[in-house]
Parts: sequence; structure tokens; C-alpha cells
Amino acid sequence: VNSPCSVQVWCPKELKRSPRDITELDVVLAEFEKIAANYRQSTESEICRKAIDGFCSAFKDQITDLIMEVQEIMNMKKKNAKVVADIKKKRQRLMQVREELIGAEPQLIKVQREYAEVQERKSSLTQAIQFLSDLKELQQDYLDYRKENPREKVVYGASSLPALLVESRRILGAERHFQNINRKLEDALEVQR
Repeated sequence: VNSPCSVQVWCPKELKRSPRDITELDVVLAEFEKIAANYRQSTESEICRKAIDGFCSAFKDQITDLIMEVQEIMNMKKKNAKVVADIKKKRQRLMQVREELIGAEPQLIKVQREYAEVQERKSSLTQAIQFLSDLKELQQDYLDYRKENPREKVVYGASSLPALLVESRRILGAERHFQNINRKLEDALEVQR
């Protein structure tokens, strides 16, 4: 728009500019071109016109180079501001995640401790089941032996086979008790998960 308040903005194709990017250099360049055009028209000598054109061209090149550098700096500042804003958002998110991790750490330690206890109990129960299984096998071997040798006199002692079999009944009852405890622990773990 040609009005006293309008300024023509110089902008090459490779440089993005908006009306907000107008600087004093744009005003100087526009005014210089107006003054130079008026002075060129008022000068009659062809040599003077060529000198004016050369001066105007060199001056315009310097001013446009300055405008490009200023615009590049402004664009860099905008990009920098965006990067700083992104970094700030990511830093805030990182702090939130860190706080969540710190809050979850005691719970993790508690769950790990409970898991270790359950694993220890499971190992103990597995060993007890294996022992009882071996004991059942021993009892069956003894019963088979008694069927084959019914006349042999049974001698009971602390380490004798019948004494161990009597003791094994008590242990088999304990096995069922351990199995019940194990089932309850597994149910409790399933509920927590």
C-alpha cells in the first residue's frame, strides 16, 4: 500500500520474513531508494547517473546483506526459544518421572522382599515334597519287603524302618499342611498382582 506509513520490505526467496520482522534497516533501505531515485531523476549528466547507480547498488548490497544477517539471527533466536521451551517441558516431565520412580521404589523393594520370601518358602516346600515322596517310596519298599518276608521278626529302634514309617505319617500330615500354606500364599500373590 502506498501511504506515508507503509514500508516496502526487501525479502529474497530463500529467506522467510513476516511483517513483524521489519527493522530500521528496511526503513533505511526503502527511504534510500526513494531519495536515490529522486536524485537520479534530477541529475542530467549520464556519468553522474551511472555513478549514482553504482553507489546505490553497492549501498543496497551492503544493507541487504545486513538485513539477511539480522533476519537469520532473529530466526535463530526463534528456533532457540522453541528449543529452550521444549527442553523445559522435557525437564519438567523428567522430574515428574523421577518423583514417580522415587515414590515407587519402597513399594518395589517391599514386593521384591515378599517375592524372595515366597521363593524361599516354595524351595522349602519343594524339598519337603521330595523328602516325603522319597519317604513314601521307602514305606512302599518296606511293605513289599514285609509281604515277601512275613516271618521275619520286626525290631523297632530309633533308626528302624517301621519307626521311620510311623514317623512318616506325622510328616505326611505336615506335607498336607505345607501344601495348604503354599496354596494360600499363591492365592495372596495372585490377589496382589
